[in-house]
Amino acid sequence: MMVLVGLGIAIRIANLAQPVYWVDEVATSMRVSGYTQAEVKAQVATAEPISGRDLQYFQRIRTDRPRTDLLRVLSQSPEHTPLYFILVRFWAELWSTSAAAMRSLSVVFGVLTLPAMYGLGRSLMTVRSGTGSGTGSETDFETVTGTGVGEFAMGLLAISPFFIAYSQEARPYSLWTLLLLLTSQWLLRSLQSNRWQSWLLYSLCLGLTFYTSLLTALLVVGQGVAVLLFYRDRWRGYGLATGGALLSLLPWIWVVLTGWQTLQNNTQWTQVPIPVWEILGTWFYSLAVVFFDVPVALHPVMLGLQIAIASMTVGLLLTGMVVMVRRAPRTVWGFVLAGAWANPVLLLLLDVARNGQSTAPRYLIPVQLGALIAVAYWLGQTGDKPGDKHPEKVPRSRLLFSTVRTMVLGFLLAMSLLSAAMIQPSPYLKSRNLSNAELAARLNLEDNPQLISTPHHIQDLISLSYDLDTDIRFYILPSEEDSPRSLLYEQIDPTRPIFWFGPSAAAREQIMTQNWGVWESVYQPPALITGRFPLSLWQLELSPELAGQLIEKRAGQAHTP
Repeated sequence: MMVLVGLGIAIRIANLAQPVYWVDEVATSMRVSGYTQAEVKAQVATAEPISGRDLQYFQRIRTDRPRTDLLRVLSQSPEHTPLYFILVRFWAELWSTSAAAMRSLSVVFGVLTLPAMYGLGRSLMTVRSGTGSGTGSETDFETVTGTGVGEFAMGLLAISPFFIAYSQEARPYSLWTLLLLLTSQWLLRSLQSNRWQSWLLYSLCLGLTFYTSLLTALLVVGQGVAVLLFYRDRWRGYGLATGGALLSLLPWIWVVLTGWQTLQNNTQWTQVPIPVWEILGTWFYSLAVVFFDVPVALHPVMLGLQIAIASMTVGLLLTGMVVMVRRAPRTVWGFVLAGAWANPVLLLLLDVARNGQSTAPRYLIPVQLGALIAVAYWLGQTGDKPGDKHPEKVPRSRLLFSTVRTMVLGFLLAMSLLSAAMIQPSPYLKSRNLSNAELAARLNLEDNPQLISTPHHIQDLISLSYDLDTDIRFYILPSEEDSPRSLLYEQIDPTRPIFWFGPSAAAREQIMTQNWGVWESVYQPPALITGRFPLSLWQLELSPELAGQLIEKRAGQAHTP
């Protein structure tokens, strides 16, 4: 297993600066630097020419802006609790705001998840033997049959392409994964020992987890059910520790309540209804990418092969859960599965109730961790059947199980390494900014191109600017509804190529009806990449009449003393 751990760490560190710095990471750098999106729009959406360096100005920490700006900016995004962004601010001050430096903190958290997973796996092997109504003494606990569950869990987490990917993103999810594991581990230890020191550490970990993601509340519901069912005599300690963590969250709860409308505006995409079958499909995909994470193929044969492999992967994960339910004490499988499935089940109920969606795979990290632990438990078994009084007399079952275990581990390892070898990330990771490479390649072919866009695309433009040559000139209109007439007549150089990033249908129609020029679609990304957020690139060829007028006007301005 240590080979897998070493391999996982090496993959996490390798090529840290290479993947596209997509809009969510741009938002991280913007917040850490002390700017809101509205402030950036006000400074760059002026229809004046700016460079890519000007756009990236808002990705750097400036000494003339106080650290209190960070808290002010974070309060404008109440859906994101502040712990990660505060930590990465200090990290960036220590190192830099480059893509590799910003992502390296997530690598640290990702590496720390490995011993945290090992500790949780070991804690799961010491569980209550009764039903939760006993005295709570040390004799109420036993060690579960199984070897190396912690080691298997750590090794599988190390090579999981999903968790590797989020260990390389300047986003909070690697920290959330670490704290989820620590919170679960200290909850188990508290339930086993009932010592106040353990409850205090559990409460501290839970409070930090709350301050990393509000979705932690769903995990608490699931684990609370497990405590109620299997550790009822620990309910007082659990209630006090959980209540203490919730009290620590009161300041941010106030931020959420006072900024409720801002939160609604920031999460409008979750209010777009999608069918239940699509939500269930996302669950399937979210489980598959734990070990099989490759870009979706467009060729029917390759797509069919990918679906088959994904189905096998999900089947193994579900089999691990079934084996855990059948072979483990219910205090083990109840604790793991209640915490794992609370997030997707409660999110599904919320989506059905409000006709919305909360389907991003990163929101389902608890169930992915639970599935991984279940597979580790399965692999950690000896192969003896429950109830065997003389397991030493059944070498055939052990041999068969050893063969199956080798095949399962080999399959998961092969799929994980195949996924790690993929150059292009999957759509759930970089979303629409997977198009950046093609967009930048097209624009970089031109000499001194001009790129027009609107405030809606500012973060996409910042993301794209990291891949563009320095000679490109950006023009951002003040609003989505602004006419491009003044820009064309006063700013645009008719002798240089003109491109428009994501023009609206109204803008294209106005230019055509006014006979200002003709459009040519330069890039339209595939539907599987864009989803509901397409990035398109169009080239605008000015009409000969308008081009002639502008050239004459520019020449006159050049000769005016």
